[in-house]
Amino acid sequence: MACALLPLLGVSSIKLIGSVDYIAAVYALTIVSFMAGVHWGMALDLQRTAWPVNLFLSSNAVTIMAWLAFLTTTPKITLIMGILAFLYLLWVDERLYSLKLLTTHYLQTRRHVTALVVLSLLMTVGIA
Repeated sequence: MACALLPLLGVSSIKLIGSVDYIAAVYALTIVSFMAGVHWGMALDLQRTAWPVNLFLSSNAVTIMAWLAFLTTTPKITLIMGILAFLYLLWVDERLYSLKLLTTHYLQTRRHVTALVVLSLLMTVGIA
């Protein structure tokens, strides 16, 4: 949220760290990697379950795509890829919830946090 609000205050970079876009991209990459790792952990823990998506492949694919965007493109493109990744990961959680593999509280929290994160990243990119 700070990276979304700092440009409104005229701050475009932080000394010794980098541009607000870069900081937000690093943070988004970290959280996308963590959330994808949660799905990978679920797949390891519940191997017997018929998953709606292949959590092993999708969790790794999301993480690799996020990292490739970060390493090969601009921070703004990385942020857009992060937005898409967060929405995809929420979609996967919706599917897991439909199989009763997630609690209602967890899914509600994920919805709220994802909405906040996506809005913040959209503001950082300059779309919202």
